[in-house]
Amino acid sequence: MLNSGGRLEHTASHPADAVETTRAVLGLLGERLRGSEDTNGMSADTALIAGLRSVPGVLGAGLRPADSTPPGQGERLWPAGPGRMLAVTLEPGLDGHGVPEALACLAAALDATWRRDAEARADAPSQSETLAAAKTEFISTVVHDLATPITPILAYSGLLADPETGPLTDDQREFVKVIERNAVRLSELLNDLPLLADPSATEPELRPERIDPMEMVREVVAQFRPGALHAGVSLRYHARPGPALSCNAVRVRRMLDILLTAAITRAGPGDTVEIELRPTVDGWLIEIACAVSGQEANVTDQAGRGEDPAGEKAWPRLGMARAIVGMHGGTLQLSENGTKRSEVRVELPWEPVLERRETR
Repeated sequence: MLNSGGRLEHTASHPADAVETTRAVLGLLGERLRGSEDTNGMSADTALIAGLRSVPGVLGAGLRPADSTPPGQGERLWPAGPGRMLAVTLEPGLDGHGVPEALACLAAALDATWRRDAEARADAPSQSETLAAAKTEFISTVVHDLATPITPILAYSGLLADPETGPLTDDQREFVKVIERNAVRLSELLNDLPLLADPSATEPELRPERIDPMEMVREVVAQFRPGALHAGVSLRYHARPGPALSCNAVRVRRMLDILLTAAITRAGPGDTVEIELRPTVDGWLIEIACAVSGQEANVTDQAGRGEDPAGEKAWPRLGMARAIVGMHGGTLQLSENGTKRSEVRVELPWEPVLERRETR
């Protein structure tokens, strides 16, 4: 720029020449339009104002808010962008001879470049949007790369279990069942990853179907009963008949799997996990309660799990269960009584709704 001195006022031993002042202002305008990057670390506006203050005949210059404050003595104002004005004080005798017009062009350039930069900032993705896009792309890649080998694993385990392939011993059949069961579980976990990345993205893919909640919960409880008995935990299931439920059956089953796994894990030998299912006015209510004995609660604390015994940390993957309930427009509420009893209440509406409500 012509001069980037920081003087607030310009004094001279002789009157400034209007032509020289106009030429200097137009020089600043030209550099602004060319987008000069030689600003010594200052912003473009700051460098331009500093240069304007050193122009012969300019006693003061700056950018000020466009408010109702009256201009100072001899000060002239020009709009220089939304909410701001270019304020310049000139030596006497420079109000004509093209100087005000040159300053008006300079203010117009400030306005234009401000609006251009504002549009560029608005069009550019924010940091949070960039991070979200990177996270979604990463999770999609992981899901694809891990899901690819699962398909042949399930296919060949099915072939192994087929009697036409060849007879298997009882132990071998159990081994094949373990392979299938864990492959299916891994597939379900992979299906959950996009939901964790962006719960709203699954809304168009909800694909609800009408199911019998009693039959689904009964099947899930039957699936968990052998493992619970092996751990010494008693499973009690109570249900009342009611209308069909419209939901994504795979997701709701996954939610039940998460909650029952957490409840049985939280319980200990001799404890009880109760599952109750009943219709309400608005939909279906599922209650899963875990009654922990005092002895097991003490063992839990000693084992290091008691840092947050009455919080959500004691229920692994509860956030995923919340997301599944939320995508159906339902609520999930966790209540604790210290280390003695935990209860999760899930309310699912008859039909999925777009609004998502969560209660902690």
